[in-house]
Amino acid sequence: MKYFIITGTSRGIGEALANQLLSEHHHIFCISRAVNELLIERAREMNVKLSYCPFDLNHVGEIDRLFDEIFSVITRETDISGIYLINNAGMLTPVAPIEQCSSASIAENINVNLIAPMIITSNFIKHSQALTIDKRIMNISSASARYLLPFQSCYSTSKAGLDSFSKSVSLEQANQLYPAKVVSVYPGMIDTQLQTEIRSIKKELFAYVDQFKQIAQEGKLQTADFTAAKLIDILFGNDFGNPVVVENL
Repeated sequence: MKYFIITGTSRGIGEALANQLLSEHHHIFCISRAVNELLIERAREMNVKLSYCPFDLNHVGEIDRLFDEIFSVITRETDISGIYLINNAGMLTPVAPIEQCSSASIAENINVNLIAPMIITSNFIKHSQALTIDKRIMNISSASARYLLPFQSCYSTSKAGLDSFSKSVSLEQANQLYPAKVVSVYPGMIDTQLQTEIRSIKKELFAYVDQFKQIAQEGKLQTADFTAAKLIDILFGNDFGNPVVVENL
């Protein structure tokens, strides 16, 4: 049995990943603030294992407890062939000049995009390090980590931090007896809630909003299903972890 822990499964890429990974040979743990009832119902219809963990990743101090509970389930099993973590949850806002961003909105962005994945990864490695199985961590980053636009300082900074964190953990794991492999992936421009948020921003706060609207109107956005399929190919690839930062699907 393969075990998957996926954050941000209420919609978008996370929902598509969970849907495509549903299988009699998989047990999926879904983490999101809002429960995705459609995922639960589909797993029930297929008679496959899916455990839903309603959780707000902004509550970073409670992540340890959450992962204690998740791994108490996993480690009771005897047929574990692999454990896979996908840090997918993310948030774009605030999109504004930094002096117009509230302290609360800055903290929430960094909590969800960077601090939560760091704490989750720490827990994943701590709980799985003694297991002699395949262990992989996929962090969903963004090209915004490299290609900067004004008024996205929080988002770009958090994603750049996620890339650096992925590289650092990969170095740490390289000499471990049973290492966890790590990648950070730029998934491309996808037709998700984040893109909807970008297109709804006032032009005086984000000068490039018209370009993003045009990309959507011309049908150049990837679908969540297409993106999820490409990410799963990377997740199971023989060269997973080399390179650590994957900029093209």
